[in-house]
Amino acid sequence: MRQPNLNDIKMPTPTIPILIPRRFAIRLLHEAQIATEPFLSMIVADEGEGSVPNGWMPVVEGASIAEAQTMLAGHGKRIWALYRHRPELPNPPLAEDFADHPELLRLTASLAIKGVLQLRGWWVIAGAIVEQELDVEA
Repeated sequence: MRQPNLNDIKMPTPTIPILIPRRFAIRLLHEAQIATEPFLSMIVADEGEGSVPNGWMPVVEGASIAEAQTMLAGHGKRIWALYRHRPELPNPPLAEDFADHPELLRLTASLAIKGVLQLRGWWVIAGAIVEQELDVEA
């Protein structure tokens, strides 16, 4: 089996919503709520092109995305996005969040709308951080 390559990831158009299962989105938001560290960082995985995200794993300090990719490939999964949550900083990811593998979608948890926790997505396109519309399936 050929190991997936991060360069094979095709970036969708930010105006076309990406579908995320409701229960999965709730679980990701819950992880942000219960995080004991000031910075939550996880890799979100799926089972290949066209599939929805269905798993995650914490990013251990010092571990590389390439190592995570190899481990996920051994389980028939690939990296779908990076999920980062810093409650003390503004919601959009920082430019440095895209320094490593800028082609990957970034997810954040946000209290941006009337104090309601929500999941948001971001790309870096031509050096600008652009929001990706997410659609949470019922």
